[in-house]
Amino acid sequence: MIIFLDLDGVIIDIFKGVCDWFDLPYAPELVTHWDSFPELTNLQPEDFWHKLKTPKFWKNLNFYPNAIPFMAQLSFYGKLVLLTSPANGCAGYRQNWIEKNLSSFFQRGHYILTPAKWACAYENTVLIDDSFDNCKEFVAAGGRALLYPQPWNSKNVLPEEQKNEMIIKALKEN
Repeated sequence: MIIFLDLDGVIIDIFKGVCDWFDLPYAPELVTHWDSFPELTNLQPEDFWHKLKTPKFWKNLNFYPNAIPFMAQLSFYGKLVLLTSPANGCAGYRQNWIEKNLSSFFQRGHYILTPAKWACAYENTVLIDDSFDNCKEFVAAGGRALLYPQPWNSKNVLPEEQKNEMIIKALKEN
């Protein structure tokens, strides 16, 4: 099995990065949908994303505390490939982040940068993503998907460890 793993909102705490970048208090429960980011900064979406088009923002994004052990657990169930949709115009910055922080994935070419995640769906693939729409499209294209629970896709705000355990349990059951 191939396990496609999203980055932002699954193993990278992009919300913390946004809060740090705009000097906002860290309160993930305020993000009720992906478009909450511009709202929280009082910017129009195009202005918000334009302010993130800098290597410094993407370079400084950090893992969630248990991301690395979570990825190690996932690798027991299949080949792990990073599948991320970088912000418009920021693909190179994301690739640099992967090279710096997940060098083994970079060196082996086990990453895909595309907003068309559904194009990677086929039999014996599973997508782990925090976007309901990405999961829905992936399943419609023939793959399986596990929605990684976050405040913007679920009313349940769980600790990271419980989220990771839920995903591992779902992989074991499939």
